[in-house]
Amino acid sequence: MESSRPESGLSASGPALPAPSAAEVRRLAPDLIETLRLEQGRIALWPGHRARLLASARALGYPLDASALDGWLSAQLRSLPAPQPPAPDPVMDGPATDAAGMRGPCRLRLLLAADGALTLDCAPLPPTPEPVRIALAADVLETTAVLDAGDPWLRHKTTHRPAYAAAQRWLSAHPDHFDLIFGNAAGGLCEGSRSTIYVRDADGVWLTPPLSNGLLPGVQRQALLDEGAVREARLSLDDLRQAPALRVSNALRGWMSADMT
Repeated sequence: MESSRPESGLSASGPALPAPSAAEVRRLAPDLIETLRLEQGRIALWPGHRARLLASARALGYPLDASALDGWLSAQLRSLPAPQPPAPDPVMDGPATDAAGMRGPCRLRLLLAADGALTLDCAPLPPTPEPVRIALAADVLETTAVLDAGDPWLRHKTTHRPAYAAAQRWLSAHPDHFDLIFGNAAGGLCEGSRSTIYVRDADGVWLTPPLSNGLLPGVQRQALLDEGAVREARLSLDDLRQAPALRVSNALRGWMSADMT
């Protein structure tokens, strides 16, 4: 494994994200997605989500004004039913309700269409017991499970996710697994279909692949890099197999311990 200089992909005012051709964007016109954790009336890691959405909108040519986004989202959150006290629990007190009469954290799915239309869905977020189970996509999928590190779509979270469609079908049929982990054609470690992957090295340092391996600039990933909790390194699938400990993350569920099966 080889250390690399951190590659940022979240600044809406920083270097532009790689973009597919304008013709391909027009042909596919996928929605941009941000999956958000709403808890105690606040969206976790919102500045990172906001920056990524604005950067991807700019790269794909989707109309999105930052101030309009802020105002729209504030109005949407205010329109949610007021939190209600949790029902009494004979065993233990439950967590406070956040939205729509739901206890505990909520999952918000924010979509931006190619014409600039925004939509927001809200659903309960069940807990995820740790460690979560993961597997290599190449070990369980019959279809090709190798990512193209140069595919610009991998740098944007959209509804166009052909590389991960088979993984999502497999995970639906195997609910005991949280995610499948992908590599690229050069044997480099990339990411899961719904999470960023981390390996601990022999010195106890947590490492994650660089964006150039072919992966999404995850919001939770960037937060961990900014905190100094993890470092980027050029990792291989062999590094994943031999790692003494593994973790995965996404902005919805945080940084979780993982076991490989």
